[in-house]
Amino acid sequence: MPEIMVFKAGKYPQGEWSKERTQKLVDTYNPEKDIEAPVVIGHHNWSDTNEMQYAHGWVKGLRMDGSGKVYADIPEFSADAKKAIAENKLRYVSAEIIERDRINPDDPPYLRAIALLGRDSPAIKGTKLPTLFSMMTGGNLQVDETEGVATFTRKAGVEEFAVFGKQTKGEEEGNMGRIEELEAEVKKKDAQLAVFQKEQEELKSKGKKQEAEGYFGKLRDEGKLPPALFERAVALDIRLGEEERKELRTLVGEFETKVDLSGAHIADKKKKGVFPGSDTLTAKIKVYQKEKGFTSFEDAANALYTVQPSLFEEGGTVV
Repeated sequence: MPEIMVFKAGKYPQGEWSKERTQKLVDTYNPEKDIEAPVVIGHHNWSDTNEMQYAHGWVKGLRMDGSGKVYADIPEFSADAKKAIAENKLRYVSAEIIERDRINPDDPPYLRAIALLGRDSPAIKGTKLPTLFSMMTGGNLQVDETEGVATFTRKAGVEEFAVFGKQTKGEEEGNMGRIEELEAEVKKKDAQLAVFQKEQEELKSKGKKQEAEGYFGKLRDEGKLPPALFERAVALDIRLGEEERKELRTLVGEFETKVDLSGAHIADKKKKGVFPGSDTLTAKIKVYQKEKGFTSFEDAANALYTVQPSLFEEGGTVV
């Protein structure tokens, strides 16, 4: 299990921490029956935010070696703590010890918490005292007399702290597996989104086509649009943007030339009225158009009707 040194027996200005007393600290620690010491970031007597309330690990047990050094067994650190350690934002370990034996000699001291710090002075109210612990380990000690809590701080070595800042092989493999799962999910979602977008575009295109067919179909039925141009007008309409479509429809809507769906040509009612035609009449109009230089068949027919209206009284269909 990952362990880290959090304390050491020795003589301090405020009292002696013999191996016997230190052993009591170790032996008394029982997270199932007493306080389960959390691993926290910084020293806080109260929490004014949710994040300050969070524990970043839990002390499973304590062990003392022959020299009096106390090690805390911390199976796991939180992802936030690991990240901060890996980024060198946390480098110090501080043990908060409740000195119950100062009040009652029969009560052993007890570990209250392990704090991870980014600076070597614990952030609690107290008096900084030089100590043997400080001189030997590069840390310092502070005492909060009102709480009866002594706080011992030491700087953890890079190798010592690294085990908590690194992920285990199992964690790395698990994370890689999870990353692959997420990537597969993203690809699946992207594919589903692409299909959905394609379907939406097809529906949109289909809707535009139906709307265009309705619009130009009405113009065709009114005789303003030659049937032969209907499909071309619809195809052009659905390819254009909104502004271009408006311009096209405005232009076509203003057409005055009309074609009767029965096949008979209809002249401008304001001038000539309706005239039937035949193949012979059609040929005559084309000859007249060529002779007089008219640019359109309709203009030629109107002009010929003016000079020879009798030609339009009978006949077949003008084509």
